[in-house]
Amino acid sequence: MATEHDEYMGSLKAQLAKLFEVSLKVTVPNELDVEPLVAACNGKFGDYQCNNAMGLWSKIKGKGAPFRGPPAVGEAIKNNLPTSEMIESCSVAGPGFVNVVLSKNWMAKVSIQKMLIEGIDTWAPLPPVKTAVVDFSSPNIAKEMHVGHLRSTIIGDTLARMLEFSKVKVLRRNHVGDWGTQFGMLIEFLFEKFPNFEDATETAIGDLQVSEYCLIPLNLNLKAKFTKHR
Repeated sequence: MATEHDEYMGSLKAQLAKLFEVSLKVTVPNELDVEPLVAACNGKFGDYQCNNAMGLWSKIKGKGAPFRGPPAVGEAIKNNLPTSEMIESCSVAGPGFVNVVLSKNWMAKVSIQKMLIEGIDTWAPLPPVKTAVVDFSSPNIAKEMHVGHLRSTIIGDTLARMLEFSKVKVLRRNHVGDWGTQFGMLIEFLFEKFPNFEDATETAIGDLQVSEYCLIPLNLNLKAKFTKHR
């Protein structure tokens, strides 16, 4: 049984989808399991948009439906929407797109006020999944780190936090990149530079990174060499 909390739990898109679901059942009662196609739209037209009209028209034309095209289907969807305080206005544009403008008063008095009083958790969306895997960062450990690695790390961590906020169990995975080729070239370099294995053991790893054996020119030179002999 739905509760008052359930009514406001989840995203605005989900709440609008419930309203359009009711409208679609009235508009095309013979079409079962029509999923509302609700998405954010261009701010010039509204806040959200229902895009079912064109798809429905392709299914119902020629079956005696009382419509003459997608725009008429869109008008019917708009007219059959249940009354809701969250909707300020609706309009139909183009081939039946139903544009919705949300009520600012509803947003302020109901949604934001509820979040302030009961906590932001009351507004967390409820994804249909319980567990998610986020594979991010994943640098190649045989190459230098650069600012590009931060992009994946930041985006991945943000997605993981958003999912966790929505009560989804998140498994963070950092897949170490394909480092075999680089280390193979490094081993070849050591064989050439230090034919005597014992001499190589006296060279610190740091020397391969900051001295005459710097990995940047080393990597470029060896890459050119190995490419040439392929």
